[in-house]
Amino acid sequence: MNPQDWFKFPLDDFQIQAMQSIDQGRSVIVCAPTGSGKTAVAEFAVQRALSTQRRCFYTTPLKALSNQKFHDFREQYGEAAVGLLTGDVSVNRNAPVVVMTTEVYRNMLYGTSLGEVERNLYGVQAVVLDECHYMNDPERGTVWEESIIYSPPEVQLIALSATVANADDLRAWFEFTHGSTELVVSNHRPVPLRHYYFKGARSGLLFDKEGKLQERWKRAAIPTARKGFRRRPKAETEEIPRPDEVVVDLDREDMLPAIYFLFSRKGCELAMDRCRGRLKDTRDVREEREDAIEALLQEHPTLQNHGHLGALYEGLAVHHAGLLPAWKSVVERLFQRGLIKVVFATETLAAGINMPARATVISCISKYTGDGHRLLTASEFLQMSGRAGRRGMDKVGYVMIVNHPKEMVTAVAKLARSEADPLDSNFRPGYGMVLNLLQRHSLESCKELVEKSFGKFLAEHRGGGQGFRHAQQRLEELSKPLCPGELGDLSAYRKSCERDESLRKQIHGLSKAPKHGSVKYEILRMKADRERVHRKIEESPCNGCPKMAPCAEQQYRRRDLEQFLKRAGSSGKDTPYWGQFLALCKVLTRLDYLDDYKPTYKGEVAAALRASNTILLCEVIFAGVLDTLEVTEIVAVLTCLVNEESRALENLRLKPKRYVQQALQECRAIAGDLEKIQRQQSVDVPCAVVVNYAPLAYMWANGCTWLELIETSGLEGGDLIRALRRTLDVSRQLGFVPGIPGTLAEKVRQIEPLILRDEVRDSLSALDS
Repeated sequence: MNPQDWFKFPLDDFQIQAMQSIDQGRSVIVCAPTGSGKTAVAEFAVQRALSTQRRCFYTTPLKALSNQKFHDFREQYGEAAVGLLTGDVSVNRNAPVVVMTTEVYRNMLYGTSLGEVERNLYGVQAVVLDECHYMNDPERGTVWEESIIYSPPEVQLIALSATVANADDLRAWFEFTHGSTELVVSNHRPVPLRHYYFKGARSGLLFDKEGKLQERWKRAAIPTARKGFRRRPKAETEEIPRPDEVVVDLDREDMLPAIYFLFSRKGCELAMDRCRGRLKDTRDVREEREDAIEALLQEHPTLQNHGHLGALYEGLAVHHAGLLPAWKSVVERLFQRGLIKVVFATETLAAGINMPARATVISCISKYTGDGHRLLTASEFLQMSGRAGRRGMDKVGYVMIVNHPKEMVTAVAKLARSEADPLDSNFRPGYGMVLNLLQRHSLESCKELVEKSFGKFLAEHRGGGQGFRHAQQRLEELSKPLCPGELGDLSAYRKSCERDESLRKQIHGLSKAPKHGSVKYEILRMKADRERVHRKIEESPCNGCPKMAPCAEQQYRRRDLEQFLKRAGSSGKDTPYWGQFLALCKVLTRLDYLDDYKPTYKGEVAAALRASNTILLCEVIFAGVLDTLEVTEIVAVLTCLVNEESRALENLRLKPKRYVQQALQECRAIAGDLEKIQRQQSVDVPCAVVVNYAPLAYMWANGCTWLELIETSGLEGGDLIRALRRTLDVSRQLGFVPGIPGTLAEKVRQIEPLILRDEVRDSLSALDS
């Protein structure tokens, strides 16, 4: 079969190579940049399956991506040929082509509530694993590993991944786990990227024709040595370029439409507001945009008074997880039609649905995480910059990096030239994995499956794996000192600077207080302390060193590589996965979910549920906590059990109703007992009861308006939708999972109409449309 015969456009060499391997019945891994045409390889696998009267599954990491691919395939192959499974939506599930989230495919392989594995995979020739680099995701990466490990060897796997540093390791693991696998790697981008740097109200190419950093950007300010207690004058302080300056520059240079990446929701909103009134359109474009918006508002009437409508009519929008899904759907559809000029987005859009732009803007090269500020990884930068350049529309894609006073341009250039990071293992046994595997396998067989993890494979091949060697080489390079003179302790220097600044603020604050004896003494003590800290700063070799910023970057990189090598470099018998599996078994046996490594009645119920906090939820159910509650009260309690802690809820002072409060007290007692048993077995699985959700969920279930809920909670709409959707998902499961008490099952089946109304219904229909 000639692959070119299936396509109207000329195929690239890497596409032909991958398709020929698929035609020979082999599994294939395709590693190529974003926008390079990996999807054509997947479409060939789909067409090949259809031509031989076989079936093909297409998996994606996100429901939005699954919905988008479902509609694309229906237009291409007809409605009868394509189905959709996303956990809460099932359309034509026995179709020849079924699009689904990766979690749904993994659950199929468990073979419990979704039916037997043999029936689920009947006639399946190939499974496409789109966005396979999600294996690197700390939270969800285990789903991809499990899907690959559990897939029957006769099923072809077609893994589509962004560029990774250790593709050879991935192929070797596929062969070890699943069978003969072809690796196809391409670094070619059909639309090449040009990197620009924006500083001082102007932009220019970051690199010259030889690929070196432009001379004019090298003349960056050298850090000033800290002398005396005086701060730098305001005139000397470099300001961060304003978003409207950047957007106007993009418009002037014909680089729109653009995705402008920022790393906070608030930052996105402020940037959009700052750009209002700065872009001009022709009358035809304005009218087309207005008509399109009005048509979409007819589909989503709950958005008629949305606060961002004014900006949307100007071709500006925001996209982040706090927005209503219905609103995000409107933004996505308008952007895909070219009717939005700039979308200000958090990095979640970089891994989201198909929204290519002519340019991407990266506001800074560091971001805040739970461990403090850190530099972007090479893969994060590539994922965002890869959104630039629309195949068939643009000859060049533009990546604009905005200057930040605390980030050296040399670090920007280095990141822009960096290769992708290696794939790491995020395999993590959980209660669901243990119960589902033991339903179908002996303990010995479970051990064989768990020992097939990517992490175990890397550990057993330590020193020989491509990713391990690459990391060792980079760590060796980063161990070379950058300082031209005496080496200093940068970490200690920075702590001294922070201490100096803290003391300055405290002294300034106390100087405004009445000058009592104790206050004067405290000020003198702090000044003496500050004098000592200040001497440390001036004596440090790091003070005023021009290499201070590159040194900081070097430390970040070394820390990440050392952590990777520590995980991948442990001996095979030291990998924790099987020990974690057995520890979970002990907890489950103690709670009567397992008996001699076989699921009990309770274990079968827990195995059938797909939710966070599964064991805590089951313990609450079997303790009868929900039995006497009204339906609206059950909604309140379930919402507290299936959601995670949110800092936005900390200041909420509403109290739950009396019976709800009593039920939550029982839930917290059960959670405390579970945590105690887990600690005894060194198991660290969160079992939180987020009580602040209770009054909000209760209000919604009792019919309050969306505006009342938003004003009472102080949460953003997208966060509330996510919380209520989880409650809806688990209530749908509890209504039909065998083993749930009959009266409780009857009550939870009444929950859906209470939750699925007005803005919630509109938003969830947008996700599922």
